[in-house]
Amino acid sequence: MFKLEEILNILSMLILISAFILVANKRVNSYIKTFRLQSMLLAAAAGTLGIYHMAAERKFDSAIIMCLLIILLKVIFIPGMLNRICKRVEYKVEKDFFINIPISIIICCGLAILVWYVISLIPDIKGAYEIMFLTNSISLVMIGLFFMISRKKAIGQIIGFLVIENGMFMAALLTTFGMPMIVEIGIFFDVLAAVLIMGVFVFRINESFDSIDIDKLRNLRG
Repeated sequence: MFKLEEILNILSMLILISAFILVANKRVNSYIKTFRLQSMLLAAAAGTLGIYHMAAERKFDSAIIMCLLIILLKVIFIPGMLNRICKRVEYKVEKDFFINIPISIIICCGLAILVWYVISLIPDIKGAYEIMFLTNSISLVMIGLFFMISRKKAIGQIIGFLVIENGMFMAALLTTFGMPMIVEIGIFFDVLAAVLIMGVFVFRINESFDSIDIDKLRNLRG
């Protein structure tokens, strides 16, 4: 039978792999599908943690609420909203990245190795699972940041922001084995507000330039 740490480690590795799949994608619709898959895995990690705590302590655990919030917000609502944005704006299938896919994958592998090396040098972090949890989580943040700055379309940059948030959430969840519920709810509302604001910006960019390519914003310079 798998231990809790082993299950969470497997899920964290799958979440990191989903980030590499995201970087390898070329279409905006694929970005959204991959983000949805990543969020489902994150919800599974929260749900696993909640079920384990409930079985051990025989009382309700807030990680279950966390799991449900991730499903409602990041698996259903945000991907659905981004799909509606893609349908309403004039979207053309064209190159959406500044760096080609093979080089991007190599860069992301380098980032993950660098994160692992730096974390392994920290003397206070000694446990193998702690190192893996932090490595996978911070690597996810770094890959999300790289994805955000390497995409031309505003939708891709929103996805990059959400991946960064997933990485930060995963780090907090797996290293502390849970967070206070008020903190969890506050984070989710912050993310929801940020995505709604970015969605409005996408519509405004499309109305002004008939495109969601951020290169068009260079025309605003004098």
